[in-house]
Amino acid sequence: MSESLKNTFSNYFGGKLNLKDHISLAEKIADPQNKEVDEFIRNEWAMHLKTEGDPIFKLDHLLDKVHHHIRLNEVKEPNTLNAWLYFQRIAAILIFPILFSFLAYFYFQGKPSATTSFAEIECPMGVRTKFQLPDGSTGHLNSGSRLKYLVSFASERKVELTGEAFFDVVHNAEIPFHVNTKNLDIKVVGTTFNVIANENENTEEIILQTGRVDISSKSGEKLTVMKPNELFSLDVEKRSFVKNKVEASQYTSWKEGKLVFRNENMQQVARRLSRWYNAEVTVDDRLLEDYTFHATFLDEPLDEVLKLLSMTTPLSYKEEKRESNAEGVFKKRKIVLKINQSKINQFK
Repeated sequence: MSESLKNTFSNYFGGKLNLKDHISLAEKIADPQNKEVDEFIRNEWAMHLKTEGDPIFKLDHLLDKVHHHIRLNEVKEPNTLNAWLYFQRIAAILIFPILFSFLAYFYFQGKPSATTSFAEIECPMGVRTKFQLPDGSTGHLNSGSRLKYLVSFASERKVELTGEAFFDVVHNAEIPFHVNTKNLDIKVVGTTFNVIANENENTEEIILQTGRVDISSKSGEKLTVMKPNELFSLDVEKRSFVKNKVEASQYTSWKEGKLVFRNENMQQVARRLSRWYNAEVTVDDRLLEDYTFHATFLDEPLDEVLKLLSMTTPLSYKEEKRESNAEGVFKKRKIVLKINQSKINQFK
């Protein structure tokens, strides 16, 4: 491989590429005929492989480098050209899913078919990642989520999800597509839908946009069949579920960076804000549950959303003091929503 390409990759991870070179590198990675890039990816992958006995692999080291690089630039260069900042924010989405596909292909090429091999994508906090699966199905993985899947979909299409993901599944009636969460088995044939299965929450949700979804428990008990624009919500502790009619687009627009509320009560608003901003937002007054919220935000910081909430609803909010653990790592932001008695008459 030429020294020029080696230097380009080195400069990328060192945060030294300009916009022109950044775009050029993305084009080279996307070109499967580029032998120099093939060689680099093979060598890079060989350096980070786990033992041959462990077929599960991650790209945390690569994604974390990109994410850390983006955050450093946001802090150090606040006056950088907007177009460049935008390009940096989506670098992990544009470049590394492509790189991931190359690495998976190279690693599993020639592996014995008797071995069941899995790949895993882990999306760092603050990043949304687009992915493509072996059958051509595509989707988006939300911040802090993990997706594990079979490298070969020849006889079975199955993925395991922790966190949130949107799926656009290629139709194949002979081989159904399964999404497994901690508590559910979701079976589809060709469908677009959203799944929320966060480890630290007591609910799991499925929002169906198009097609049909069959939902079963992990023990095989059939629970329900979903139709488009329905939301299925499982209460993990009570082992019960409900289905409601919704506008599916408001739950799937996160993949475009939009946070959409359509007449949602404050408990729903608090839960979605908590997920979106990786914070702990709670409602500390039952009176707030009588009010609903209708708005769309595009990449707005949490503070701006809270200000608008306080302007358009009779609530006030307070952020509790953040504490750190023994390692010096600060806990999540904690926001408490309360009723604002002085404004309540304005909203009756």
